[in-house]
Amino acid sequence: MGSVVVVGCGAIGAPIAVAFATRGLRVVGVERDDERARRLNTANLIDNTDGLNAELADRVAHGLLAFETQLSPADEARAFVITVPTPVDTAERYDGAILTAAINEVVAVARDGDLIAVRSTAPIGSLRRFAQALDPGRRLLWAACPDRSLAGRGLADQFSAPHVVGGLDAAARAAARTLFAVLGQVVEVSSPEAAEALKLFANVQRDVMFALANQFALVCEASGVDFEEVRVAGAVGFARSTLARAGPVGGPCLSKDVFLLAEGVEAAGTNIAMLRAARRLNASLADQLAARIIGDLGQIGAERATVAVLGLAFKGAPPVRDRSHAFGPRLLQVLAERAPVIDLRCWDPASEPDPAARTAAVAGAWVVVLANEHAALADPGVLAGAAPGAVVYDMCGVLGAQAGTDIVLRRFGQGGSSAV
Repeated sequence: MGSVVVVGCGAIGAPIAVAFATRGLRVVGVERDDERARRLNTANLIDNTDGLNAELADRVAHGLLAFETQLSPADEARAFVITVPTPVDTAERYDGAILTAAINEVVAVARDGDLIAVRSTAPIGSLRRFAQALDPGRRLLWAACPDRSLAGRGLADQFSAPHVVGGLDAAARAAARTLFAVLGQVVEVSSPEAAEALKLFANVQRDVMFALANQFALVCEASGVDFEEVRVAGAVGFARSTLARAGPVGGPCLSKDVFLLAEGVEAAGTNIAMLRAARRLNASLADQLAARIIGDLGQIGAERATVAVLGLAFKGAPPVRDRSHAFGPRLLQVLAERAPVIDLRCWDPASEPDPAARTAAVAGAWVVVLANEHAALADPGVLAGAAPGAVVYDMCGVLGAQAGTDIVLRRFGQGGSSAV
């Protein structure tokens, strides 16, 4: 393989471009956003995680990695790794415009025998449909090779997570296997559809697993039971399976992949109502908590209330800045819409690590919401000092079972008087 071209250098593309370069391959990253391309070429990413900037700087300095804003033809054989976003629209339908445009551009410049490896998550059957429409003579090698890295571990997971390869034919499987084997373990499946399904099933399974935990947590609240106590007791073997931690579920993948799975499948008559219900439950937590807060505020007069939401990223461990479908911003939005007289404040430790900013956000608050599991939120002393007597809604259990007597702790999933 002459070189690797990574198309789309966001949270998935940038780490894999760096990973290939660390293995000595010559890599060109194609990023349409001029400012992000500039930051990549100067190793100055805002969303730097797990040492990405340092590795990026080293590979750029050694001439193994460069970023451009346009695809261009070349005289050598190339492998194209496509990592562009695959969002859903406001009607929760798959929007394939970005992926379609990227693949069309790649096909226009690819040489016979080049590999097109689609790393983006896509509905089952997508790769085959692209190949049939754009390459009916099969001059290119087509493979679905979906990404499985976790936010906050984008670079490390390129070397530790297995790489699934589903080629359209044996030659495509072999080319994709050879490419991704330089990073780590490769798992071959018989078709691109199997690879696409595996990625979607893995993410939707996690969404359902979290929804089950959240449903049980809500049952515990209604029953006066502590979900965390039940979860820990069951983990020693009695339950024969381990329950997930209850709490908010967001991010760019789990919030949309059930809708990508639904694309085409429901039209064929397959009912996935259970999977959709799990997604609705996870998405409803912010609305449920907002209703509880507004109801409680009615007892003191909402016009005198201050609510502070801490932790705006969709997860806090490992820490990320990404707020895609995050609980904290959604909660702030719902509170602003339903009770505009509330004084709303917020603080995110990943974006603004200054402890003084946290203190300013919390000072005098009547309600404090710990919206993700970032370690900087696990300090009851700060909360008690800045907002003595505050009601603290701990959505991820970062404070543990006890948090002293100077705050009122309401831990998600804890029944009785502490219920959310």
